[in-house]
Amino acid sequence: MTPRFWFQQVLSTAFLVVGLFISLPASATPPIKERLPLTMSGTGCSEKEAEINKLLQAIPGVLSVDFNRIPDHVLVDITPSSVKPEDVLNRVNDAASSWHCKVEIIEGCISAKMPTAPAAPHQHE
Repeated sequence: MTPRFWFQQVLSTAFLVVGLFISLPASATPPIKERLPLTMSGTGCSEKEAEINKLLQAIPGVLSVDFNRIPDHVLVDITPSSVKPEDVLNRVNDAASSWHCKVEIIEGCISAKMPTAPAAPHQHE
């Protein structure tokens, strides 16, 4: 095998690999989303659902808002890299306070933080 032939083979293979790499679509990972289960309490909440929805939809990082799954609750999907749950809650409560409505994050068994295990092992008797 001559050096020139070998060089042409390597060069052809390199061009083929680069061509395939460029033509393959990039695999985009979808943004990570977090669901905020919010509860609404107060006399003014039910009449202000449209306003609360509009307010939530205007927050950058809010992906979807669902008032229909659970009565007196709102399920809000957010991109946590764009907006923090506390920021969503603060913005809604700033507006809702004038409507006599309070919005809170539900800390249930699904959304609550996991407890940390103790560092010391359990002693068996």
